[in-house]
Amino acid sequence: MKRDLPYLRFLNLAKALEEMPKYPSLDAVESGLLNACSISWYQGRKLATMEALEAMPEISQRTKHSRLKILADKGMIKVETDEFDARVKYVVPTALALKYYETLGKYLVKSQAE
Repeated sequence: MKRDLPYLRFLNLAKALEEMPKYPSLDAVESGLLNACSISWYQGRKLATMEALEAMPEISQRTKHSRLKILADKGMIKVETDEFDARVKYVVPTALALKYYETLGKYLVKSQAE
C-alpha cells in the first residue's frame, strides 16, 4: 500500500495519540459520541444531554448513557445544570477534550505536510 496517503498518515498519528498516557483510551462508541458532541460545540451550541443521546441512532440509549458517564469519568466531558431549569443538563467539553482535539488538528496538518 502506498505510504504517501495523507489520510492514512493521519490515522497512524491519531492511533499514536490514543496510546499516549496523557489521554484516556476511547472505544468506538465513546469516540463517536465525543465527536458528535464536538460538532455542536464547534457550532457554538449548548448540547443538552438528551440531544447527545440522540447521536448514533444505531446504539441503544442505555449504552450511550453509560458511555457519556464513562466519558465524564475519563475527564473528557462534564455535565452542567442549566442556570434557570435544574431539570436541563448540558454536556460540555473539558480542557482535556479541547486539548485532545487541538492535538488531533495538529496531527491532521502534519499528515498533509509530510
